[in-house]
Order: sequence, then structure tokens, then C-alpha cells
Amino acid sequence: MKRPFVIALAAMTADGKISSRAANPLLSGLSASKPRIQEAMGGADAVVSGCATVAGDMSLWHEANGLREARMARGLPPAPLRVIVSNDGRLGPAWKASCCTAPPPVIFSTARMPERLRSDAASCAELFLFQGKKVDLARALLILRADFGVRRLVCEGGGALLRALAEEDLVDEIRLAIAPVIVGGRLAPSLTGLPGGFLQPQREFRIARHSVVGGECCLELRRTKSCAI
Repeated sequence: MKRPFVIALAAMTADGKISSRAANPLLSGLSASKPRIQEAMGGADAVVSGCATVAGDMSLWHEANGLREARMARGLPPAPLRVIVSNDGRLGPAWKASCCTAPPPVIFSTARMPERLRSDAASCAELFLFQGKKVDLARALLILRADFGVRRLVCEGGGALLRALAEEDLVDEIRLAIAPVIVGGRLAPSLTGLPGGFLQPQREFRIARHSVVGGECCLELRRTKSCAI
């Protein structure tokens, strides 16, 4: 069975932090991120994020940078399919904003999702619930490919979701912007979320492209042995 090609979009400081001191994600704030966002979103069939990272500013990027027109010129829908992953099903208030998009979003959660939220989510989204404590991400990707025709999937975070995808060896490419600043922060999240155990084995990538934009470094990293089909 086939799964989508997964591209992770990320931005971090020189000491590896993906959030500012005010706990704001860096992705849409760096000038080097903007062309990377536009390029990746322009060819994406779907965009996946954790429920805490469902950010309205990404929809603003679609409009501000002409992504809608660029996508339609390539024969793609005006906006990519929105995919939300939540292990505990506590989606928070931001998720409903994605229900204004067409097509309706896809939500992957577990049987831990509160009953009061299930009917609400199912009424305006495609809802898939897995048994156990965590979403089966490998199976979720197969569903996206088979049921929704997703071939290119962009992950916009957060770090916990990126780590979960990396643990299953489901990340094929990373488009990374690095800001020349250090912020510290013992509990500030990195690309793979809050500090945790090492990946076993480690995931190796190669540098496919690199450039400097507005004083910030841009890297395109490709998995040395991609498992995408």
C-alpha cells in the first residue's frame, strides 16, 4: 500500500528552538520561511498539524502570497486539505476555523476523544478514531492516500507531531529556516518537541539545497532512504 510523501516545514533558532520567548511559533515569522512556505504549500495536497498548531496565519499566507492562484494554475484545489491530529481528542477552540475550508478537514484521533466532541467534529469534518492512546500515523497516511488522493503532505508542526512521524520513519524531507539568534529556554520545544529520549535508530538526512535569505539560513534536507512510495 502507498502513503504520501511527507515534507516537514520548520523554523528554528541557532540553538534549535522552534518557539520564541513569548511561545510564538517561528515558522511564519522568519523572512526565510516565507518562500519555503509558499513553495511547499503551492504543491501540497494536504497540510497536517497537531491541534495546538492549527494556525489561522497559514490561511493568510494562502491569500497574501497568491497561493490560491498558483495552486489553481497547477490544476490543484485552491487550498490544500487540512488534516488535524489529536491523540486525546481535546481539539480546543481553534480547530473549527479550519471547518470553513473546502473540502472539510480530516481529523485523526482516538477513542479518548470526549463523547461530546465526537458528534460535533463528525458534523463538519471527516473523523477517524483509532483504538489505543495514540493515532496510528502510518495507517492515517495510508487513509489519506487511499481515500483522499493525497500524494504530497506538508507537516507544519508542532514538534510533538514531527517527532511522532520521525519515530515511524514517515518524514521524507525537511524544509528548515534557521534564524541567527539564540534564545535558551530549558523547556522551549525543539524540532522534535520537548526534551525526550533518543530516536532509535537515528534518522539520517542529506542536504539537498541550501541558501541564505534575509540573513537567515535555509536548508532542504532529504531522507537518505525514503520509505515513501
